[in-house]
Amino acid sequence: MSFQARRTGPPDPVRQHLSDVRRALLRLHKALIDSERAVFEARNGPMNNAEFLGALLQEPFFQWMRPFSQLIAAMDEAMFGDEPVTAAGARAYVGQAHALVTAPGDGDGGSAESVRYGQVRDRDPAVLFAHTELVRRVAAALLAYGDAPA
Repeated sequence: MSFQARRTGPPDPVRQHLSDVRRALLRLHKALIDSERAVFEARNGPMNNAEFLGALLQEPFFQWMRPFSQLIAAMDEAMFGDEPVTAAGARAYVGQAHALVTAPGDGDGGSAESVRYGQVRDRDPAVLFAHTELVRRVAAALLAYGDAPA
């Protein structure tokens, strides 16, 4: 069954909450990229979009953001694939989004990626705003799925 065919039926709250989390994650991902692009270009000089895309994909500077990109790709596959997303699958993706933005950092024994995320979030108000929106969407989804956010 195609995505379009699934969309014509009654609203699916599981899918809707996953879609809300995905949209918020996309906004956060864009804010992170925009913020880190400014830092990268300040160090390495201005780049056109094609050059920046190459740097984004290949430079170690951006490697810490790859889990965000990978989660977005996995959510897209689940939501727009041939099989409908299950409640358990949606719960798992929402849980992964929650883990990406709530992992310990800043000296709390977190990974290098979570420390870097915390630094960027604290440095850039646009990232903080997108982070807050994602956390709000994740909490709403987890409550709807019967899970309590940590």
